[in-house]
Amino acid sequence: MLASTSSGIGVFTGMTLIVGCTLAVVLASWPVAAAAVLVAMVGNLALWPRCELFPTDRKTARAAKRAGWAAEWAAWWLVLVGLG
Repeated sequence: MLASTSSGIGVFTGMTLIVGCTLAVVLASWPVAAAAVLVAMVGNLALWPRCELFPTDRKTARAAKRAGWAAEWAAWWLVLVGLG
């Protein structure tokens, strides 16, 4: 099975936006939100050309994908609990 580094790019983007927008709400600052979006966009532009495939077993690829999604869901949960 071939795995890709692209799932990590999605997690990077999601976490950048979650943290940046949370800080923007807490600080009531739209420039912080704009900076988070800018960092996410520049990160995507820089990372996608470096995306590559590499051989791995199916179990490892599945575990890596689940870990990324778990991190994003945990971040969203913490944001909702913290701001709620």
